[in-house]
Amino acid sequence: DYLKTNGRERHVCSYLKDFHFDPSKANDPVRSLSGGMKNRLLLSKVLSNPKSGLILDEPTAVLTPQEADSLFSNIKAMTKSGLSVIFISHKLREVLNFSDRIAVLRAGKKVGEMNTKAADEKKIALMMVGGETNVTVRSTFNPGVEIMSLENISAKGHSARDSLKNVTLSVRRNEIVGVAGVSGNGQVCLANIVAGIQQPDAGDITVNQKRVNRLSPSKMIEIGIGRIPEDRHQDGIVGAMSVAENMVIERLSDKNIQSNGFLKSNAIILNAQNLSETYDVRGPGVHAKAQLLSGGNIQKLILARVFDKNPEILLVNQPTRGLDMGAAAEVRRRLLEARAEGAGILLISEDLDEILALADTVLVMSNGTLIQAQSRNRQEIGLAMAGGEN
Repeated sequence: DYLKTNGRERHVCSYLKDFHFDPSKANDPVRSLSGGMKNRLLLSKVLSNPKSGLILDEPTAVLTPQEADSLFSNIKAMTKSGLSVIFISHKLREVLNFSDRIAVLRAGKKVGEMNTKAADEKKIALMMVGGETNVTVRSTFNPGVEIMSLENISAKGHSARDSLKNVTLSVRRNEIVGVAGVSGNGQVCLANIVAGIQQPDAGDITVNQKRVNRLSPSKMIEIGIGRIPEDRHQDGIVGAMSVAENMVIERLSDKNIQSNGFLKSNAIILNAQNLSETYDVRGPGVHAKAQLLSGGNIQKLILARVFDKNPEILLVNQPTRGLDMGAAAEVRRRLLEARAEGAGILLISEDLDEILALADTVLVMSNGTLIQAQSRNRQEIGLAMAGGEN
């Protein structure tokens, strides 16, 4: 009723439309909106009444490439009117395209500053990591035999948009299948099913030509699926347990780890020390609680635990989210190395640059359905992603 008085509804709807928020949803409860639409709502609210300054922290995380470009065009117009903007991002393409001046932070300190016109990705990367970043380039492989398939999978998510609708995909050896999409379009449901956390309402899952019945996390681990979860803190570790215990938490039936139900403490500690050195897991030590590690080192712990078992199939969900450039480069190198050694990888990421850099096959998830990208063109893929938000 408030919006309908004094023409406010028309004004608000007009402004929301400018920020790619569906005006027909202006009176919907916020709790019913998808993650992407909530993000747009917040952006439109902030940008509708800017003061003298504005701070944006990863504002394009759930936007398509076209929407991100539109957002920055709006911000650019505002800066010409006197608005000052601090834009925090790990996406170098956006930083180089839309900023005037760049400051680089490392370990909580400003380590450099430059005019954007004098900057390039290599210069920024050197400052961010304090040295050369080894970038592993995806090489061409001939995929092998099909190792996992999902056929007509349907399952209920948190909302109709986030529910799976007859999803079909296959993953082959020596192949990375990338799933691009805006948050809240079925990715959580897809990952939960492949990990064995959720049962599908319909459809079949096949691994190595055998149909998998009665999914469970332990069964999926047993048949050779390694999991790198989206939320490393919530789903990747048991924070109150030690680093060493977390590194073997998925191997408790291994005779090298336990005998007659009794854990081999010395073997667990030695295993953790070896893996910590191999995967550069840094922190207060293998006896310390895992929750004391930084986010990047928790991710390294999970990588060590998963890759040490040489899984045939990898479910990788947002693997580099929140990581610095050096840590992200190492994660991507490990994934390409696993692919080269014969693993099949299902990569789910909201970072389109990451999908294009790593994936052999690109799928787009929109409104709970999957389609195969017809090209590797950012704009075309972005349009397909946008189908889940309009």
